[in-house]
Amino acid sequence: MNTQQSTAATAQHAPPADRSDATIDVVCAADDAYAMPLAVTLKSACRNLAKGSRIRLFFITGGINDANWSMIEATLADEPIDIHVIQPDRAIFADLTISHHISHTAYFRLLTAELLPSDVRRVIYLDSDLFIQEDLGHLWALPIEANFCLATVDVACPYVDARLGCANYRMANPYMASLSPIRNYRELGLDGSSEYFNSGVMVLNLDLWRKEEMATRLLKTLRDNQKYVWCWDQYALNVACHGNWGRFDPRWNQGAHVFEYPSARHAPIEVNQWDRMRTDPAIVHFTTEFKPWQHNSNHPRSEVFYEGLDETAWRGWRPDTSRSNFKDWFNRQVLAAIKQATISSRRLTSMWAAG
Repeated sequence: MNTQQSTAATAQHAPPADRSDATIDVVCAADDAYAMPLAVTLKSACRNLAKGSRIRLFFITGGINDANWSMIEATLADEPIDIHVIQPDRAIFADLTISHHISHTAYFRLLTAELLPSDVRRVIYLDSDLFIQEDLGHLWALPIEANFCLATVDVACPYVDARLGCANYRMANPYMASLSPIRNYRELGLDGSSEYFNSGVMVLNLDLWRKEEMATRLLKTLRDNQKYVWCWDQYALNVACHGNWGRFDPRWNQGAHVFEYPSARHAPIEVNQWDRMRTDPAIVHFTTEFKPWQHNSNHPRSEVFYEGLDETAWRGWRPDTSRSNFKDWFNRQVLAAIKQATISSRRLTSMWAAG
């Protein structure tokens, strides 16, 4: 592993780096709260590369302390990865909405085309809470053509308006996180029946991003529609890329919400794709605010996270369960009750609509 540091905020000043045909360009963004899962993400990516391949990582840092950075370096010391650290100007995002487990670091991906060197024409974007089980070379080899990005449907909210796009709406809708993640899609002129993607795993067409000044468009979208923004950066990306993004198989971004649907009969997407996403993921994405490394988590893929963690310098670490308290228990019960009430309400609505 090699590491280079840059304090650049623009592509012209980002660190130069040689690449070969066997090099896969990757970008991640994380802060100190995600140092440990970032190590899991990168270690698992390296472990599953085809022989002879190498990752050139552009890491956009939101601030990681020296101790955690040393642990990441120890984790990746013998892996085929070269890391170029970029420190953006955080003030650019200071007015943008954050909530729950999200910090302004989530918005860094929107500046990817501006921050990376101009010779990087496309790149795989990876969230820092993944466990990668197959070779990223498969994603890298996909033709991006004239699309802004390649991504996959967000299984928690698969359509701009599920009432229009979901063929299985009556069965699936009680279990969706949102029926319409872009609430003002009509005012924006978007097709409500179209799919809505998750931004945690993407292949980005940086040539097109630069040509179309996507960074400016994305930030303007967030500021012009601030009262409608849901899921932070993902709102802007789905608005700006609407009608101009390509699909890869959903198994390359398994969200935790896939386990909310009780059976194939309730699947909100094509059944074979839903089943492969659920049972045979190429990438496990630890979505939702209840992360496996939290002491009060009941995340459905926690065992996979710890499998990956034990391959890093944090091997053997586990959360302190003694910190669990009445407040944690109460919050879980309230959230469970709200979810059940939502499911029941939507079931009744569907039954009423069906006559």
